[in-house]
Amino acid sequence: MKRCLLILLALAGPLHAESAGQWRGPDHIWASSCSYCHDTGLGPRLRGARPDPKLVGLAVRNGLPGMPAFHPSEVSDKELAALGAWLQRQRPLGKDK
Repeated sequence: MKRCLLILLALAGPLHAESAGQWRGPDHIWASSCSYCHDTGLGPRLRGARPDPKLVGLAVRNGLPGMPAFHPSEVSDKELAALGAWLQRQRPLGKDK
């Protein structure tokens, strides 16, 4: 079962990814490609954790166990930097006030 979930997760990211330059902003990238795992507990909670933007970039580009890699054709370096900066400003999920 765990193996099937990992395979599904590995395939899910690229299916929802858009082309670099087609994103409306870092919140759109997050909502379309990251939130399913990182806001539900399948992946580490990143909102409110203030992760280092460079580490975010490395993880997104190279992938991690259970997380697909996103290529520059899917998310540009500029968009990835904006995502890292956006994550720095986020409060923990459910604490938006």
